[in-house]
Order: sequence, then C-alpha cells, then structure tokens
Amino acid sequence: MDTRSTILMVATKLFSKKGYEGVSMRNIADEVNISAAALYNHFNDKQSLYLTAISERFENKSAPLMQLINGPGKAIERLEKFILLHCELIHEDPDFHRLIQWELLDGDDKRLEYLAQEIFAPAFECIKSLLNELKPESDTQSLVVTIIGMMHKHFELNPLMKFFPGSKPEHTTPIYITNQVMSVLSAYLRDNQ
Repeated sequence: MDTRSTILMVATKLFSKKGYEGVSMRNIADEVNISAAALYNHFNDKQSLYLTAISERFENKSAPLMQLINGPGKAIERLEKFILLHCELIHEDPDFHRLIQWELLDGDDKRLEYLAQEIFAPAFECIKSLLNELKPESDTQSLVVTIIGMMHKHFELNPLMKFFPGSKPEHTTPIYITNQVMSVLSAYLRDNQ
C-alpha cells in the first residue's frame, strides 16, 4: 500500500473513533509513522484529508449502488437490491458508518454541505428518481431520507439491540434489516407494485 493510501486508511479509522475534532494531523502522522511534514506533502490540512477520506470511501461504495438503482428490472426489485447492498456495505465497513455518525453529531455546516452536495447528492437523486417510478405522487425527498434513516438506525442501535428482550443475532444482519425496511416500504408503496 502506498503512503497516501495508508494515510487515508489510518485517518478514516482515527476519525471514525474520535470524530473530526478529536484527531490532529500529528495523531495521524504518528500512527502512519511519518513526520508531520511528510503528511502535509500529501494533504494541505486536516479538512482536506478528512473530506478526501470520506469521499474515497463513499466513491468505492456508490458505483455498485448506482448500478443497481439504474439497472434492469422492476423498480421495486431494484429498490430492494439497493437497500440490501447498502446494508451490506454498512455492515462490512463500520468505520465509514461511524464517520457519518460523527459528522451528523459534530459536523459544521461547511463540511455537511460539502458531503450533501458533492458526495451524496448523485445517489440521493437516483433514489428519488427510482421512488418517483414507484409512487410519483409521493414526497420523494422525504421518502429517501426515511429509507436511509431506517437502514442506518438499525446499525446505530445494534450495540443496544442485543439487550432487548427477544433479540436474536439475525436481527442485525443485512438481509434481516432489508426485509424489515422493505416490509414498511411495501405497505406504503403497495398500490404501485
């Protein structure tokens, strides 16, 4: 792995554990075992490093998600495949999920605006378009947020869920979460299927 990739991997892990404010460039340089000056040769400042880490992590995930959304098949089937893959990606990359959680809790408006407009907007618009196929009269903007919220909230609550009465290990699997989200959506979308 080259130095830049190592820096991004280490930075993502640190930011996911401590948030943006809890990590310094010195922390990252020390973890990568390079000097701070060497780190600044790759990234001008912490903000550019942070945004690059999130951007690259999301880009790796967005291409297959966009292919599913825009691929062949019935809209409801594409939506279900999108939800399943999205859940699998969150399940497989808890650091990315924690990064997003930190940003939602601590993010400043400039970073949040950048993430919304530059990183997440293309996928968001594709999902809106897909939902418009399924239920044209719906508020697709709000519906996308609801779907994303349902998926992500499961993963946020996973540490707590195991202590709920009746909780089972399968309740935290991507397929189970997908089935739960789809059962709610199917009830809402039923008249268009």
